[in-house]
Amino acid sequence: MTEPMRAWIFGYGSIIWKPGFEHSKTVVGHIRGYSRKFYQGSNFHRGRPNKLGRVVTLIREEEGSTWGQAFLAKDVEVASNHLTQREISKGGYSHVVTLFYPRDPNEKPFHVVVFIAEPDNPLYLGSGPISNLAHDIATSEGECGHNVEYLSKLVAFMKVELPSVHDKHLDELEKEVKHILSSNNSSIIQLFTEAINEWISFPTVRTIAEEPTSEQVKDDGIVEVAPFDFFSSVSKRKSRCVNKF
Repeated sequence: MTEPMRAWIFGYGSIIWKPGFEHSKTVVGHIRGYSRKFYQGSNFHRGRPNKLGRVVTLIREEEGSTWGQAFLAKDVEVASNHLTQREISKGGYSHVVTLFYPRDPNEKPFHVVVFIAEPDNPLYLGSGPISNLAHDIATSEGECGHNVEYLSKLVAFMKVELPSVHDKHLDELEKEVKHILSSNNSSIIQLFTEAINEWISFPTVRTIAEEPTSEQVKDDGIVEVAPFDFFSSVSKRKSRCVNKF
């Protein structure tokens, strides 16, 4: 029986804590040339059509870098079916392939699939004053829960796994959202503490990447991934929020 194709998927938002597909390895690291921003609207997972929440996308910046987590999917077709419904059909994202640099400098870079919401998609909200973005997050919720929960899980990942890495946009939003919630005496602010406690006990991120074979490593040290068309076969089916995206 032919072994299913595998591919690395890079998570910089909800894929970090809920990939939604079976994976054999995870690696913490970053991609270059992109910065993470809460510029994408959510009318399903973290918002409603009449009250959009905000989730992250990537903005191309020459000196930018975005930290997250790469997942080695066990079966490309199964992963693509799930991610197409979640990220493309419901989220407004498209995908690109770029290089991923593991946190461990002894590990070689390798290619990953990344989901990006471009400015021309209908749910794109774009930039604005941090206070406006924070208000959107503090007052929105969708099928997967409150928008603050999404922010808190991303903050928890960065604080626990990458305490020396500072994401200015994320840090400013955390501060402003907490200010809004505190001013309103909202119990939702507890989500930030809960997210950190949950991440500390979350084991997946600590799985070590498998060593590449000599045939996979090019002369420049980049790990080659077998060619694949990640979305060549996608089933069309309805989705609902069975996981917290």
